[in-house]
Amino acid sequence: MDKRVVIIGTSFRFPGTTPQSFWHDLLANKDLVSHVEEGRWSFDAYTHPDKKHPGTSYTFSAGSVGDVSGFDASFFGISPREASLMDPQQRMLLEMTWESVEHAGKAPSSLKGSQCGVYIGIASADYAYRFTEDISIVDSSVATGNTASIAANRISYLFDLHGPSIAMDTACSSSMVAFHQACQAIRSGEIEEALAGGVSLHLHPYGFIAFSKATMLSRKGRCQVFDAAGDGYVRSEGGGIFYLKDYDAAIRDGDRILAVVAGSGVNTDGYKSGLTVPNPAAQIELMESTYKKAGLTADDLDYLEAHGTGTAVGDPIETRAIGLALGQQRSKPLPIGSVKSNMGHLEAASGVAGLAKALYSVYYREVPATISMKNPNPNIHFNEWNIEVVSKNLTLDANKPLTIGINSFGFGGANAHVILQSPPDNNASKATACTPAADKPLPLVISARDAQALQTCLEDAAELLREESASFYDVAYNYLYRRELHGLAHVIWSQDSADAIEQINALLADESTPIYLDKPQSPIAFVYSGNGCQWETMGKALLQNSRIFREAVGQVDTLFEPLAGFSLVAELSGDNGTDRFDQTEIAQPALFALQIGITELLRAHHIEPSAVTGHSVGEVAAAYYSGALSLEDAVHVIYYRSRYQGQTAGFGEMSAVGMNEQDIRALLAQEKCSEVEVAGINSAKGITLAGNPEQLSQLEAIFAENGTFYRRLNLNYAFHSSAMDSVEAPVQPLHGYDG
Repeated sequence: MDKRVVIIGTSFRFPGTTPQSFWHDLLANKDLVSHVEEGRWSFDAYTHPDKKHPGTSYTFSAGSVGDVSGFDASFFGISPREASLMDPQQRMLLEMTWESVEHAGKAPSSLKGSQCGVYIGIASADYAYRFTEDISIVDSSVATGNTASIAANRISYLFDLHGPSIAMDTACSSSMVAFHQACQAIRSGEIEEALAGGVSLHLHPYGFIAFSKATMLSRKGRCQVFDAAGDGYVRSEGGGIFYLKDYDAAIRDGDRILAVVAGSGVNTDGYKSGLTVPNPAAQIELMESTYKKAGLTADDLDYLEAHGTGTAVGDPIETRAIGLALGQQRSKPLPIGSVKSNMGHLEAASGVAGLAKALYSVYYREVPATISMKNPNPNIHFNEWNIEVVSKNLTLDANKPLTIGINSFGFGGANAHVILQSPPDNNASKATACTPAADKPLPLVISARDAQALQTCLEDAAELLREESASFYDVAYNYLYRRELHGLAHVIWSQDSADAIEQINALLADESTPIYLDKPQSPIAFVYSGNGCQWETMGKALLQNSRIFREAVGQVDTLFEPLAGFSLVAELSGDNGTDRFDQTEIAQPALFALQIGITELLRAHHIEPSAVTGHSVGEVAAAYYSGALSLEDAVHVIYYRSRYQGQTAGFGEMSAVGMNEQDIRALLAQEKCSEVEVAGINSAKGITLAGNPEQLSQLEAIFAENGTFYRRLNLNYAFHSSAMDSVEAPVQPLHGYDG
């Protein structure tokens, strides 16, 4: 197991803060603990100051993530009925999974069918307890919606992931143990990537009542970590998902590496003085063995994020273990701290919070203060154990790789430790950003699955573009290549943020109709149409409004006008008169020029074909874009082709018929229409006839009588028939062509 593991994507939900402000709030030393969200249950009914009072808790102080009732069920293909019966923990895990993959710069659909593993720490069954109050509403969706295993399995199911899918409950260390097991699966080569994390929500008073009876909860309503006043912990809620990957695979794929997992380990206390009393010997053994396996010494450690709950028993035991395992082996005191001082104890998801703080500390090279300690706990011998609490924000060394350890302990004795290190210097995230040419606008593709969500996404994009650190190029690149493209979209072409914001505001104001994105499942092909689809002044608007289209048509015209004596730019603009497209020697070159202009416009917008084909006159443009002809040769082909075919005017006409080839040939023989030919087989029931106008009329009378579709084409030519034989001799010797 010598493979290294890296973190390439994350998503979090933490109490009292947002994913965007989490790090800033920690650096601002904010207290993020408040109270259980109003409306979860009746606080009056379940609150009593006496812990012995049955069915009550003496505190509902908590770190709260707020309203968890909202969920975009249709986004995940879940019915509203099923969603209402699903534990909000499952809903939140789905949202965070999507976000963590996109945070890694990948479309979640790109993981379909992969061996990506899912490892989720989850312990609370609060939502299921609510159904016991009315058993009559229980159905199959309650079973899947409230079973712990499904919390992981539903992620694998909806994202079509085929790797291990495991939910784990080791109490407060659940998410860290899940993280470790995901790393182990990657290290062993079983899988290459995994989604690991945990969740915990307060959806029923049961947990508060139970831990209140055990006197584990702080009456002051705060985790006063390492402080003499510590009287228990405060329950908090939230969660997070980490997108983990094999180091070599991440380098291969050019992934941005947020941190390297240098090592991880788990063990259990075994027998001790009490089931919920921590075992310092087990904690010491875990830390020592984890650093030894990682090839690190205590002096390599820059900071240790402790479990640190603020309990009178737990804090002294843990700090003693840290001191004996690491602190006393160092040349200078080991900085320690706990994020629980800011946001409380997330229980099954507490490991996520510790990992998140450590991850940001590695990335930004700064450790936020542990805000709870005012008077050191006298049972913690800081000097003897060579440890010190980070009581004010600590700047870490900017000139060396950083190493941070994270503790997480379950109250039944399941222990976990993880070591994070700063990413390597050759990290893909350090690559120099490309800057587009100033005169080339870029597409900002903002997409969603429904119109309401699209409006919200437009607002989010505008807000992102207003940030000083966001460049328009980076935002546009991220939206197009590093996020999922959904079915509805607005595409904005711009060169800078200010203009893009102005266009977004215009879209929001008039609620413009979005376009429908059809994400190709295979390479794109261009099909160039034949004669008959033209109309006067086609391309005029593009000539006026698109520099790229105008330049492309102008390039064709520069080669064509000396041959033909008239300008295609003027022809498309309508400056050469009316009814001129009835002449094929004018219509064909005009179509060719239009096709060249449109193709160049699409290419400028990064829409490139993998294959090209053409019908009739469209074959010339297809030949040019396939590389078979140079532009000069293609212009000569279209000029001479149309010029000589123009000399066949009056030799016949054409009709489109809704019949198959076999039936139409039988009818031609039956009616003895020897001067009519099958000029094109366009589909199983789509034929084009060419030839004598009188015989075409004879056949059309039969079609009308039988109810068969037909339409005489507005052409005075019998293309794709023997009527073209007369021009073969003069065309062959042109410019040395001999076949």
